[in-house]
Amino acid sequence: MAAPRGVADTGRVSPASDDSLAVHIARREEQLVELRRDLHRHPELAFGERRTAEMVAERLHRAGLEVTTGVAVTGVVAVLRGDHPGRTIAWRADMDALPLTEAIDVPFASGTAGVMHACGHDGHTAIAVEMAEILAARRASLPGTAVFLFQPAEEVFGGARRMIEPGVLERERVDEIYGLHLISRLPRGLVEMVPGVSMASADFIDIEIRGRGGHGAVPHLAVDPIAVAAHILVGLQDLVRAAVPAQEAAVLTIGQVEAGSARNIIPETALLRGSLRALRERDRRELLERLTAYCAAVAAGFRAGAIVRPVGDSCPVLASGEAETARAARALAIELGAERVVAGGPVMASDDMSLFLERVPGCFFRVGACRPGHPDPPAHHSPAFEIDDACLAVGVQAGASLLLHCLAP
Repeated sequence: MAAPRGVADTGRVSPASDDSLAVHIARREEQLVELRRDLHRHPELAFGERRTAEMVAERLHRAGLEVTTGVAVTGVVAVLRGDHPGRTIAWRADMDALPLTEAIDVPFASGTAGVMHACGHDGHTAIAVEMAEILAARRASLPGTAVFLFQPAEEVFGGARRMIEPGVLERERVDEIYGLHLISRLPRGLVEMVPGVSMASADFIDIEIRGRGGHGAVPHLAVDPIAVAAHILVGLQDLVRAAVPAQEAAVLTIGQVEAGSARNIIPETALLRGSLRALRERDRRELLERLTAYCAAVAAGFRAGAIVRPVGDSCPVLASGEAETARAARALAIELGAERVVAGGPVMASDDMSLFLERVPGCFFRVGACRPGHPDPPAHHSPAFEIDDACLAVGVQAGASLLLHCLAP
């Protein structure tokens, strides 16, 4: 497979290219990798991205952008106004890490106990900073206004909503919004485009089962909530199968079961904690309604009660605009080479970029981050997750060229 224009076979931007954007990126590639590794070394959890936000704000202020901090607690908004008329295009990057202990031995491994970048947000932030600095250096020839949104708390689906509600999109009258996600299982150098629905909705739920506590020797005098929880748990997958057409997709996962204090005590309550994901909003609504009725009915059969509660923030299905995705694909095919822009399909992971795309049209695409020769790379949210640093330059080239294309009137 031939390398795209400006990208060598290693996935890195080639300084030999005659493309001025690619040349500029190649000259900055070392500092791009250095920035990403620094962010990886200092991960921060949702709404605690203070060091990250300070670093982003300082660099973009120095580049001459209009910088606002403290948006949605730790978010940063940076506005770059070109010297020529044009459109207003936003670029979103997420900054938060995950509560995981890193399992890979690298010099830039996480220095914060129990916290690591296991989803590529360090790469997303570094790519967006470099994009902003590169475009700022071209301000004299730049049309329109680029709005860079550095979002906190994507991992808990809390940051996007808190940036949107104060009017971050309306303030600059954003026409369209774009962003990317690095993918550990997609070969580096490839860009994957998905028109329409590309990621699932996400709802976090608690199912609390309330019985009657008692002695393990006389279970007939008690109502065992653990047994009720077991019956509910076993039937949940049939509930999904019965509610969602076979050609569609939904996933209901119970990740935590909490109950009891001793082997011979029947507890008063049991708790199931889980997540629900769907690729259609109507399936999402239907499942949430059926889940509540199902749990209550099963519990009632055992003389117990069950309550389903939503927990924390949720996000809808992520859908990129058909026209915006087609336009982005054409622009990136010209910039990177048509053979590197590939079609993809929806996945059951979720991202609150969906909330931005509900407000303004745009596209959220994927950039390969898998090192060549790695047959089974660890998945996202794994303690062994890693990306190939060579993917960063591809991300910058894709994002910067796309903004240049979309800003023009």
